[in-house]
Amino acid sequence: MLADVPRETFLALCRIRSSTLDQRTRVHEAALALGCERTARVGWYLLLDCVAMILASVLNHFTGLQLRQAADVVREQWKGWLELVTKAERWHEKYPTTDPMLCIAIAWLSFEEGQSQRRYRVLLGDHHEIDRALAGESIYTVNFVSIARVLHALRDNARLADFTLPARLTVAEGEPGYDNWRDEIRAYQERAGARVIKTKPLTPA
Repeated sequence: MLADVPRETFLALCRIRSSTLDQRTRVHEAALALGCERTARVGWYLLLDCVAMILASVLNHFTGLQLRQAADVVREQWKGWLELVTKAERWHEKYPTTDPMLCIAIAWLSFEEGQSQRRYRVLLGDHHEIDRALAGESIYTVNFVSIARVLHALRDNARLADFTLPARLTVAEGEPGYDNWRDEIRAYQERAGARVIKTKPLTPA
């Protein structure tokens, strides 16, 4: 259920160049799914990694986050945005022309005395839920990213690449195969975490 694709397909689905991916990987600006910092199999990427890369780019362009900050948010908040993807996919099956307003929001907080950098909060959920969560906060500005917009960009990229995406990238709780889906995620995370990249040759004894 965790479908993966070779690097060339991944690049086409994300609409980035090979050199760009290499550069982002070197400076920790490449966003991957499931909280992973590397793929489980060299040269192969999950379709959910495509969602992660596009999401990080959109956060970078529209919320004021630097690209590395955006990649960190995507990695750290993987459970939250994966749940939004799950809900958005099922919403669009019922209401294909409407946006469910499921968002990731970056709320930049007002400066306080002694601060050298502006702080921000990351919030995920329904647009109205996020508004309520921020009530009473000292906010400078809030930028919303619709997860439906991210999924739409992925499917547009797939059409341009002549690649057929599965109808769903996720399995929701209560659906057939959900337990297997969660097991696959845990197994993938273990494989990705176990893959060690050697940075220098071993010193002879």
